[in-house]
Amino acid sequence: MTEAPEGVELVSSDAGGFVNRLKQQPGKGIFLMGGGELAASLFEAGAIDVVSLNVHPVLLGSGVPFFRPQTRRLALELTESRAIDGGCVLMTYRVRN
Repeated sequence: MTEAPEGVELVSSDAGGFVNRLKQQPGKGIFLMGGGELAASLFEAGAIDVVSLNVHPVLLGSGVPFFRPQTRRLALELTESRAIDGGCVLMTYRVRN
């Protein structure tokens, strides 16, 4: 993607630094969706405060890992867990510093 709609900013490098700069500005929370590579870079930059995981009742024999290997251990504290439609469970964790 080379062009973004109005109000959207594309970031192709240093996503962690970009998010940490956004967090220093006044405003509401930041919601990001992405794959394991984005999550890993943001975890390593200390840019993630909350993790929400939606677990579906399906077992796969193989696939893409949810997270790539981390350079440090990350402690999470469960703040919410609730069943949602289709047998899914939504879990929300706070990243402990």
